[in-house]
Amino acid sequence: MLLSIPYVLTISFSVLPLSKHFRRLGANIILTSLDQPITMQFAARKPTRRRSRNLSEAAGAVQNNNVGGPSFLRAWFNHPRRAITATGVIFTLHLLGLLLLCQSIGSLFDANPLIDQDWGLHFHHLKSLEAFWAQDQMFSGYNPYFMAGYPSNTIQDLSIKFFEFAAVGLSNLTLSTVQWFKLIAFLSMASVPFVLYCAARNFFYADDSRILSALSAAFLGTIYWWNSLPREMFFYGMIGFPVASYLSIWGVSLFYRIASEGRAISPAHFGWLIFALVVLPLHVQSILILVPPMIALMVAQPKLLQRNLLLAILGAAAASLLVNSPWLLSAIAHRGDDVSQTIVDQLPLFASTDPLTFLIDYLGAKGYWTFRPSFVEKGFRLALLILGVLGTRKLIQSEQRALGIMLAWAFAVLFLVTHFGAFIPSVQAWQPLRFKVPYDLFLSIGAAYAISHWVSGRSGGFWRFVPWLLSIALCAFAVNLIQTELTGKFQLRTQPIPEIAAVIDWIERDTPAQARVLFEESGDESGFVYDGMYLSSFIPHRTGRQLIGGPINLYNDRHHFAEFHSGRLFKRDIAAFSDEELRNYLHLYNIGAVVAFYPASLKRFQSMPGLFTLARRIGPVHLLKVNQTLSWFAEGEGKVKASLNRLELSEIKGNTIVLKYHWTAGLKSEPAAKIEPIKLADDPIPFIKINDPPASLVLRAEP
Repeated sequence: MLLSIPYVLTISFSVLPLSKHFRRLGANIILTSLDQPITMQFAARKPTRRRSRNLSEAAGAVQNNNVGGPSFLRAWFNHPRRAITATGVIFTLHLLGLLLLCQSIGSLFDANPLIDQDWGLHFHHLKSLEAFWAQDQMFSGYNPYFMAGYPSNTIQDLSIKFFEFAAVGLSNLTLSTVQWFKLIAFLSMASVPFVLYCAARNFFYADDSRILSALSAAFLGTIYWWNSLPREMFFYGMIGFPVASYLSIWGVSLFYRIASEGRAISPAHFGWLIFALVVLPLHVQSILILVPPMIALMVAQPKLLQRNLLLAILGAAAASLLVNSPWLLSAIAHRGDDVSQTIVDQLPLFASTDPLTFLIDYLGAKGYWTFRPSFVEKGFRLALLILGVLGTRKLIQSEQRALGIMLAWAFAVLFLVTHFGAFIPSVQAWQPLRFKVPYDLFLSIGAAYAISHWVSGRSGGFWRFVPWLLSIALCAFAVNLIQTELTGKFQLRTQPIPEIAAVIDWIERDTPAQARVLFEESGDESGFVYDGMYLSSFIPHRTGRQLIGGPINLYNDRHHFAEFHSGRLFKRDIAAFSDEELRNYLHLYNIGAVVAFYPASLKRFQSMPGLFTLARRIGPVHLLKVNQTLSWFAEGEGKVKASLNRLELSEIKGNTIVLKYHWTAGLKSEPAAKIEPIKLADDPIPFIKINDPPASLVLRAEP
């Protein structure tokens, strides 16, 4: 059933080249009726060269206009209600397809989180935000569950802020935050057809092709979602960027319409304001999608930069910054914690320094960061490239030259960023290959205009090949869809397999609550040992245990020095540690149990039988106990109860205490106490030192 969802949409376009009999019949009827007037006109006076070319194009257009397919499409779909209805059909089929991407449709509505890949990390961030807001009405706070304590929800979740805030806010009405998070993510993806339909209506609002272009854009944008990166990003949990990319196309279209109309207030202004409020929490990199075409339009038509447009730009920017300032200020304050460049160096996802990246991406047998099994994924994108350039070129040659220049500049800038941005270190940290998504979407707008131009029968020449090119592209898409979805490997799950559940149960039942678990996380570099999950993301919220390792294998935070993944412990190969070094680290971070799988890690632990005891083995995963004295204090004594944005200390003994928790700016004590940072071992993050502490106190982070 899934295979037919987007493919059904291709039928009307793929059968456009009709039989020779109907072409000849339609052409003869029209050309016969027009033959005499044209001959008389030529006899009247000799036309100019330009006029001769126009007449030739008109005759070609007449012939092309009556081959059957285009005239039928124009007559049927070039009507607002029918176009909206057709877009609604596309939306419905797209929505059904999204539902079928879940192993169980009911799992979309239950309270269990999605567990595949980055969905687990989102669950960790969502539950942290929920607690911070419920306790202290804060958007970030101190998180003791990973990395020996770190400031959470600052720079780490910038790509899902919108989904988090919406889920937490709507949970006050009904359902849980997890349920709302899933529903909002699915509905955001489902909105794709209508987002591009509205965008094209804005771009071509003054053109006769606006209805056909809008319908074509909705169709192409939906097919593209299933054919290329957005589908893969959805499975991997990278939900913010594709939604922001689609929405940014709509935002650019609103800007174009506001600038072109020059009105003080209009419905487009309200849409522009809504867009400005939500685009930053969707993904901050949206700015790079939005700004270049805006600048291009101002350069192409400087007279558009009037008072009303300036007010629209400045007003929307001010409103966006004001509404989003609480989390933006926190992110800015912690910008020094960002180590995105290091992550790209370790695992170059969405970054390529090959000068032939463009050719390989379009014509090579392999892809960049893709689970597509063959070359056919590129077929539809190649058609988008050809039709997008063709349609944009036609716009530049028409009365809508400014729009054509704006679109051309948009995908020219995105082309450079996507395929050559990794040569610049600061841009490489953005993972520039992801900008293929907005690049292809801008091409979709140009391609939609090309299709409407062909359907309207305005030109002959190359345009006669449009239906054939589109048919081949859609056939490639159908093959790609079958190869991708038929296996069912990329369906989203909410329930772990029994072996993974057994690991969680062991941690909850058999590890000491007064110590941390050294948890070896796994990602692309070791084949996602935990059945495609970042298992560490779920463990603290399911078991209450604190971990060294996780919440993901590679984290964009410098606090992630205190981590363990795929044979690397504290940023070093585990085999390089001496026995004394390993003992000191286990003591400093208060490790009471170990979960490991990597051969080098297991070999190192087995070489110290007095320190480690194997408790259980589940598949490749070994569960070990650590034989050492456990304490949360590097200096002094007492008890610690840790929770989100809370460290509750009691029965404190000693004039000075040093906790085995990281210090962070903004950490406050109640009752007041003198808190200082202190460096221990080679950890770049200082730990918490308190002089003359009271018998009990509570530590929490404040803005």
